[in-house]
Amino acid sequence: MNADMPAEDAVRIMALEILNIVESYVDGTVNDLDAEFLHQYRVNFRKLRSLISLLKTTLPEKTMALLKARFSLVFRRTNVLRNLDVFLLEEERYREMLPEGFKDGLSELYTLIRKQRKEEQRKVARYFSSRSYALDIAACSKKLSAPPVYETRSAAKPILKVVKKLLLNRYQKILKISAGINAGSADSDIHGLRIEFKKFRYLIDLFSGFFPKKRLSGLMENVKKIQTVLGDFNDYSTQIMLLKEYVDDSRLEMSKSLCGLIAVLHQKQTKEKKKVGAALERFFTKKMSGEIDFIFG
Repeated sequence: MNADMPAEDAVRIMALEILNIVESYVDGTVNDLDAEFLHQYRVNFRKLRSLISLLKTTLPEKTMALLKARFSLVFRRTNVLRNLDVFLLEEERYREMLPEGFKDGLSELYTLIRKQRKEEQRKVARYFSSRSYALDIAACSKKLSAPPVYETRSAAKPILKVVKKLLLNRYQKILKISAGINAGSADSDIHGLRIEFKKFRYLIDLFSGFFPKKRLSGLMENVKKIQTVLGDFNDYSTQIMLLKEYVDDSRLEMSKSLCGLIAVLHQKQTKEKKKVGAALERFFTKKMSGEIDFIFG
């Protein structure tokens, strides 16, 4: 692939390559070798969905419609298992957060989660081994493998030109959203900003070979820093939301531990929220705008 390649050709090639990477993690997930297989499956699937979504003006409308629907369906089937895996990975950290008297209830919770995780892993394994999954992936692969038709406004343009414009527009979008973020912002607003930064990062990662390595490295270091702050805040929000689903009046000891843990996580979430504004100020400077213009302009 080169900078002058028509955008539709480039997107088809990259999407097929990422789809192959996604598929390489299926066997490890089916055989439950390690939770990391499902994690990497989802990380690469997100990159694939971002590529298709961000460069939607390069693909035919019918192709986009099929890919969007099938990708959404497939990805959604792994949500519950990943949430349970994250719960299990956080067990020791959660125990350290709670006083001794609350830990028995936490043990009850994790006995329940391990049972649920076993059942959910079987569901995902059956789905990944099913004919319907194979047909969905085959349909997506067939659409992406089809010859380019150049029916959209960006399809025949050089891929580098299309990507540069997208990156500049994406930067302006996150700059505009960030201007409205403050200590009183809703959690959903901060979550939305985190998603936009993630798309910006994916777009840079996917096409990093087109840009000056040294300058790009400095930019990515700053992007990662802001993503860490936004990600930590979102992690606490997500954990609180998921833990609340397990509060059960018929399980008093477990619910007592959960309420204590939710209170601790809420305190940590509040502290992280205060860091967001300062992190955004450090990121959005005149120097950063100059770097963006230099690299992508």
